[in-house]
Amino acid sequence: MAPITISLVFPEKEAKRAHSFEEALELAGFGRAQLILVILAGSSMMASINEAMGLSIILPASDCDLLLDPGEKGLIGGAIFLGIMASSYFWGYQADTRGRQLVLKYALFATSVCSVASSFVNDFGSLMALRFITGICISAPSAIVYTYLGEFCTNSKRVQMLSYASVMASLGIVYVALIGWWVLSYSWSFAITDTISFKPWRLLFIVYTVPGFVAAIAYCFCPESPKFLLTQGRTGEALDVLRRLYRVNKGLSSDEGYEVTALIPETVQNDKQVKGGFREILQSMKDQTVPLLKAPYLVYFLVCGINSISAFAIYGGLGLWFPQIMNQVFSDGSSAAVCSILETKPSTDNLSQVYQCTETVKSETFMYTIMLGLMGMSYCFILSLILGRISGKTMMIINMAVAGVAGIALQFVSNSYVVAVLFCVEIMFAGMCVMLVNALAVSLFPTHVRGMAVSLVNMAGRFSCFVGSAVIGLLMAQNCPLTFYALSGLLFVSSVAALLLPW
Repeated sequence: MAPITISLVFPEKEAKRAHSFEEALELAGFGRAQLILVILAGSSMMASINEAMGLSIILPASDCDLLLDPGEKGLIGGAIFLGIMASSYFWGYQADTRGRQLVLKYALFATSVCSVASSFVNDFGSLMALRFITGICISAPSAIVYTYLGEFCTNSKRVQMLSYASVMASLGIVYVALIGWWVLSYSWSFAITDTISFKPWRLLFIVYTVPGFVAAIAYCFCPESPKFLLTQGRTGEALDVLRRLYRVNKGLSSDEGYEVTALIPETVQNDKQVKGGFREILQSMKDQTVPLLKAPYLVYFLVCGINSISAFAIYGGLGLWFPQIMNQVFSDGSSAAVCSILETKPSTDNLSQVYQCTETVKSETFMYTIMLGLMGMSYCFILSLILGRISGKTMMIINMAVAGVAGIALQFVSNSYVVAVLFCVEIMFAGMCVMLVNALAVSLFPTHVRGMAVSLVNMAGRFSCFVGSAVIGLLMAQNCPLTFYALSGLLFVSSVAALLLPW
């Protein structure tokens, strides 16, 4: 009788067995829900690009109103990166303890408020402070969005979906240039106070923040990450989110066909870490960080940090100098190599050309920026298709190496259009590594420290972006070949370091 009893009970137990999160996510299907989240995540990335790149259009157009000297403009341009650096650790902690969706929603709303307020300031101190606070707010979506989207995708689709979302980051570059070109073509003005006149450049602060504001509204209707809910012990809520994914992906009004009835718990922390006093919060933040300093995560953290530093130094640092360098190369008219052109004039001359009191932004600035964005979008699409067959680690190694080679080749090319293409290749291939290193970080680190890991990796990258944007142009004017060799060397080191990551 014992064998008969076992055979009768076994199917019932099998039908009610608990599923792992990955199994449950796989059974929820892949389709409409992930597509919606890709667009939403892309809008968040676009918001981050708009806030950073938008100043490269706004500041030159505001010369005669704000009367800022080159040093003050440099500080305002770097303030957003300082804000991102200063708050990355805080947002990583909040995302790992309070939730990804909650942090993204409120951070994007706060970003929009700061951007609108920026459009009404009329002095250096106020604008500097508001852009710093904007950086603090936009720091959350610029990093946490990778974690949020990644936790709705299975391991086989994660990197590819993050790559598709990154298309909209490149779209942000095109958006900034096109909208700026259109708005600044008008010359209207109306007085708000005796000292403040609302002009087109002020409107740009508001228009550039629209994608982020729309994304913030959309997040109000989106669920929390089911992976996060599961690690918080909120298994029922996690299962409800997975059922919702199933209904959306299958186009059904009922989730009766979803066979998952229970999830294997993954609770790794308790409510005391969030609800306790100041000492408990500090202890919780320590608990979120210490695992990153232990094997094997320490190696992963260091490698991701090195690659983030390299990617941001090129994409953000060199990228911000791209329009000015191209203006100088095309206006030179000679057949000399790019380094010969960049070193022919003192850096003070270059700065005086950019920082003149004029409300007109050269059309070349818009065209080069649009070209950079379009190349980025095209490569993102291609990379997204390739990532279905090749691992993210392999693509990061290749991208870093190609960007390094392009940087070296720039010193030996004299054709202006080839120079522009090589610059775009170096900047965009390195820029794609920003997405790849974030996607790898989402895969490599456990859920309860994932937000912290991604935020700290991005903090290291933003620091290199701030330093690069401040010194790269000046270094090229002093010793252009050494600057290119140093940047390419950093890219090659990152490419080799990526070999230490697991396949």
